[in-house]
Amino acid sequence: MGVTYDVISPFAGTVERIRFRKGDKVEEGEVFFSLVQDGLSFDILSPVTGYADSLEVERGDRVIAGMILATIRQTRD
Repeated sequence: MGVTYDVISPFAGTVERIRFRKGDKVEEGEVFFSLVQDGLSFDILSPVTGYADSLEVERGDRVIAGMILATIRQTRD
């Protein structure tokens, strides 16, 4: 098992887009999610390079600040 990192929502909003699925390779700095708040869309970036390990939300879900949106594993299992 590799080290995992959380992708965390920095604010409350609605999930507009999810760009990766479980098992996909993700590069540090790539857009992982798009969230909408007050009609404006914001990109949430991957904090590390690795593989999408779990997705905790779906498109259209409302999220709160500090909520874990996904986890990224640095090695593929």
